[in-house]
Amino acid sequence: MMIAEERDQKNQRSRRRVHGVAVAACALMTILLTALFPAIGGANSPQEIVLSYDQAKRTLEVRITHTSKDPAAHYVKKVEIKRADKTIATAEYQSQPGQAPFAYVYPLEIGAEDVIEVKATCNIFGSKTEKLDMRKTPR
Repeated sequence: MMIAEERDQKNQRSRRRVHGVAVAACALMTILLTALFPAIGGANSPQEIVLSYDQAKRTLEVRITHTSKDPAAHYVKKVEIKRADKTIATAEYQSQPGQAPFAYVYPLEIGAEDVIEVKATCNIFGSKTEKLDMRKTPR
């Protein structure tokens, strides 16, 4: 009987030790992730993209809402424009022009039957994609 009680006590101590190690490992991982990726906590992807095409000027205006307290450190780093799943224009940036919303204008030939897809990507986290279907756009 004494041997069984000693074995149970030993098993309980072993389980507590394993549980303690698991809790410590989770706490350490949380601290490391917070230290290594602090910017993600304050980062956000672009919230909105509004597209408009000026046929007379042959320009696509991409109006982006991407709020940032520091547009030089947290900004839309890339705007990619596609037609029929094929990239037709890409622009990369090192900051964004002030507070949201802001607009970029791209010279493009867009046909009446085209569907244009624009993807804006944040330099820290996330992206937003919007489509402009020229077949549904009033002329």
